[in-house]
Amino acid sequence: MTEQFDEGFKEVLLSLLSLGATAYEADYVMKLLNKRPEPVEVKVDALKKADDMISSIKFDDVAAEVMQRLGVEEAPKEIQTKMEPIKVKPNVKLRPKKGSPEYILDRLEQGGLSPIAAIGVVANLKAESNLDPSIKQRGGGPGRGLAQWEKGGRYDTDPINLVKFAKNRGSNWNDLDTQIDFILYELDKHPEYRKVKEKLNDADSVEGATMIFLKRYEKAGTPHSEKRLSYAKELEKTF
Repeated sequence: MTEQFDEGFKEVLLSLLSLGATAYEADYVMKLLNKRPEPVEVKVDALKKADDMISSIKFDDVAAEVMQRLGVEEAPKEIQTKMEPIKVKPNVKLRPKKGSPEYILDRLEQGGLSPIAAIGVVANLKAESNLDPSIKQRGGGPGRGLAQWEKGGRYDTDPINLVKFAKNRGSNWNDLDTQIDFILYELDKHPEYRKVKEKLNDADSVEGATMIFLKRYEKAGTPHSEKRLSYAKELEKTF
């Protein structure tokens, strides 16, 4: 290789490694590669190296599809094993819309929950509040926000409460990201809910994770379990 060729390889590789997890889509990677002036062989080599370095099943699948689009007759063996079936979801946005189920799932996963655990949490939040952080319980009840934290308790008076948490970070209690972070904070710091996080991440099904979060975190008086489990299955199918 010439020095110029080496440098081009490095530039392409660094571009691929700089991708965020939400940008692991074939169209996005192809757009990135098409902007580069290097020969296709350099791009292929950089893509192989990036696939070795990025620990993501999603990126494995994307790398395999991009290989095909670049016209590589035979993808590397380590990628071939992951190529079937390649499922590309239509109209997937590179960055999920704030407030969408996918947005909350991503935030929860970034905060240390497994994908299964994150789905279990969001299924419950969907049932509790329809993912509306500003919602108040119907009929003037005490519930507030995504998880319907109660006034006179975890919403505003417990040692660890949402209002105090929001004030300490300079935001409002009804801010979406504040509430997502509060859930993660409770799962990390609260003496009772630390154990819930462990059990959630040990769950081997979205149904199991949903019921763990319902019984040990939400503790809903009227659980509507079937509705929560239905949401969990929908999220699993979609994401």
